[in-house]
Amino acid sequence: MSLRKRCSRTADSTLPNGKRNPLRCDGSPRCEHYWFYDFRVNGRRYRDTTETADKQKAKDIEARERARILEGRHGIRRQPDITFRQFADIYLKDHADLHKRSADRDREILKTLNRAFGSVILHELTPHRIQQFMRDRLAGRWRAHGQKRASKPLRPGTVNRELDTLKSILSKAVEWGKLLDSPARGVKRLKVDNRRTRILTPDEQRRLLEAAPRKLRAVIVLALITGARVGELLGLRWEHVAEGSLTFLETKNGRPRRIPLSGAAIAVLDALPRVPGRPYVFTNATTEDRYTVNGCAHVFRRALDRASIRTGDVTLHTLRHTALSRMIAENIDDYTVMAVSGHSSTRMLARYTHPTEERKLDALDTFSVGTRWAHGDNAPDDALTELKELLAKSGGRQEARTPDLRVANGKRRKR
Repeated sequence: MSLRKRCSRTADSTLPNGKRNPLRCDGSPRCEHYWFYDFRVNGRRYRDTTETADKQKAKDIEARERARILEGRHGIRRQPDITFRQFADIYLKDHADLHKRSADRDREILKTLNRAFGSVILHELTPHRIQQFMRDRLAGRWRAHGQKRASKPLRPGTVNRELDTLKSILSKAVEWGKLLDSPARGVKRLKVDNRRTRILTPDEQRRLLEAAPRKLRAVIVLALITGARVGELLGLRWEHVAEGSLTFLETKNGRPRRIPLSGAAIAVLDALPRVPGRPYVFTNATTEDRYTVNGCAHVFRRALDRASIRTGDVTLHTLRHTALSRMIAENIDDYTVMAVSGHSSTRMLARYTHPTEERKLDALDTFSVGTRWAHGDNAPDDALTELKELLAKSGGRQEARTPDLRVANGKRRKR
């Protein structure tokens, strides 16, 4: 038990300002002042008045308050002492591996989350601690245990993916009765502006294709023809190339997508070798398995360097961006582009619309004066000439008056 009174027989009788000290009590603790309880549960401090001067009653009140807190009547209940790392392992085995396509990515992110929260008791994790982790990751001040090299600032999108995984884990902890409420529920995601507007010019496309290795060149050409994501192309099997069409099963939204094969796409696929026992269209001859996106990205960056494209804003996704932007520039209707790209709404296509300078000028040239101010045979036929003459012509309130009014005004001034 931890009971105490705020009054004291040893306190000064007067305050520095000369007034009487209300905490001075010669009869303390056998006085009529109230007892206060002060204790901690799971690291959280609880203190309040018992509103009684009887010590035995105060002990009973403190015991009841402690029991109510442990039973959860104050928003906290007794939880098993399971660490974040222990529950994360349960989450991977019983949920991510069974139901999530991103289980491998979750496993990689958990390596970071475990270094930050692995030893923390699950119900002792607080929103402020999560915010501090996000802040340090964003600023590049967070360094793992034993890490020797300097940490680098992360992009908001990367921090958001880590937060999403953390939220998913804590939500499952609530669902499975390990937590009363998720401490990450009120933590907001960071604002991200990752709308890429970069597309390849025809000259850049030619130089990139010339600099790329043969296998990567085939991936680039198919991406520029179909507008598919590189991950979708790398997951393509030969059995999915049939009846004059391509079928993408490993899509971002999980819905299969089927598109017809054009003559150019058929030529690319015919140039690729079909080796028995290698089901993937793009197979690594060394590992006899499919190529990975990270591996292609590494080779792609080297090809960009050889092609002298060093702006730093060209990625593998630029290929998809370029293909869809050119489809829209050729006035292909939105729903046809959606069927090819796999987008579920026309709103997502807005990021792929990049009008050329010529089309912007055509839009600006729709302006006309509207009403010719010069009538008769002297009216100019050219709209630009008409506009120049209109801007050169004087006007305003004085010019709008009739000549007779100007004469009358002149006579009044003479008088």
